[in-house]
Amino acid sequence: MFTFINRFTVSGDTAAFEAGIAEITEHMTQQPGFHSHRLYRSAKDAAVYVEVAEWDDAESHQRAVRTEGFQRAVRPVMSLATADPAPFATVTAH
Repeated sequence: MFTFINRFTVSGDTAAFEAGIAEITEHMTQQPGFHSHRLYRSAKDAAVYVEVAEWDDAESHQRAVRTEGFQRAVRPVMSLATADPAPFATVTAH
């Protein structure tokens, strides 16, 4: 399992940001190797979001982000927010 976590700081319209993430997620759910996606909004700072996506493997995720559908959907989102993306490895799970 490959886990990708992205922290966003939204400087634009949060409703537009959430709609854009929903569009990206819709596209990603159709890609081979996709497992799940969750989007969290900070209860402390409403401009901060964290998304967690799980994939079969890093290669599946990389193929998905290179698709035209992803590239087309991500552009407007990135005009609304800055991102701090990174892959993560599970240390413990219960």
